[in-house]
Amino acid sequence: MQRKRVTLDEVARIAGVSRATVSLVVRKSPLVADHTREKVEQVMADLDYVRDIGAARLRNNSSRTVGVIVPNLVNSFFTEFLAGVERVMGEDDRVVLLANSQDDPRRQEEILQRFRGHGVDGVILCPAAGTDPDLPARMRRWGLPVVQSLREIGRDATDYAGADYIEGVRLAVQHLVGLGRRRIAFLSVSARTSAREERLAGFARALAETGATDAGIVEADLTWEGAAHSAAEVLALRSRPEAVLCFNDVLAAGLMLGLRRAGLEPGRDMGVVGLDDLPLAELTYPPLTSVAMDPAGIGVAAARLLARRLADAGAPVERSILAPRLVVRESSGSDAG
Repeated sequence: MQRKRVTLDEVARIAGVSRATVSLVVRKSPLVADHTREKVEQVMADLDYVRDIGAARLRNNSSRTVGVIVPNLVNSFFTEFLAGVERVMGEDDRVVLLANSQDDPRRQEEILQRFRGHGVDGVILCPAAGTDPDLPARMRRWGLPVVQSLREIGRDATDYAGADYIEGVRLAVQHLVGLGRRRIAFLSVSARTSAREERLAGFARALAETGATDAGIVEADLTWEGAAHSAAEVLALRSRPEAVLCFNDVLAAGLMLGLRRAGLEPGRDMGVVGLDDLPLAELTYPPLTSVAMDPAGIGVAAARLLARRLADAGAPVERSILAPRLVVRESSGSDAG
């Protein structure tokens, strides 16, 4: 037999407070005194109270859910990004639905239609490579608020949260040149996205500013083994590089594995720098010099932009760009330890 749902009135009666006070506690309002909040929360725990989200949805015409679409789950960047999103949305009493587009626009479309069917209040989207440029306009016609993050289709078409990739690449190239490594190659993913374009634009600009030599661009699949196999192409470049700047830490870690298989020592025979500074950067051998992009911070920024958009649909488009930070370790050839 199904147990009857505990109500706010029952919690209020046992806690000795008003129903309105219990409602404020449930909604995490700062208007409730700490001792009262603690007492009410203890009663809710004792009674196993669960908020009736369905009823709240009917009252407010809101599902209290938002969708997040990322292009892959190979890169732990997106795990940290999601943690930032959930931190903000949890404070707003919303549930986050995560979906992986696998960088496929058709799969992305299917996910969006499922999100619409579930009545999500808004979406944080990292667009799949090859996404139709008309998608932001279509989502506006659907009445579905969207914030793009990390990648974007059409500059200023929607709110956007990301990092300054151009500055991040500049920091990396300046560091390598400062170590005397002037022939620099770039290891990129193959997916044509705004993130790739910005990194390559930053690479060209940084080479021009420092006078370093472009040793070539190599593309690799975003997998550990794909990145490892790219080492052969890097070593076959006509102007053998003294260092390689990688699109992200996943490619950098794989490249270093490939270099060691070829009998070279990353950091000694060839400098390697990543972009992201994920936790794995400290676990690679040697530890990876990388440019910190703060994925959790970007997630927080994207969620705040979406919360703002949900509160005011007519607000002007806003961009939140986080500044990068170089984290020096041994892989670039520096004496970091």
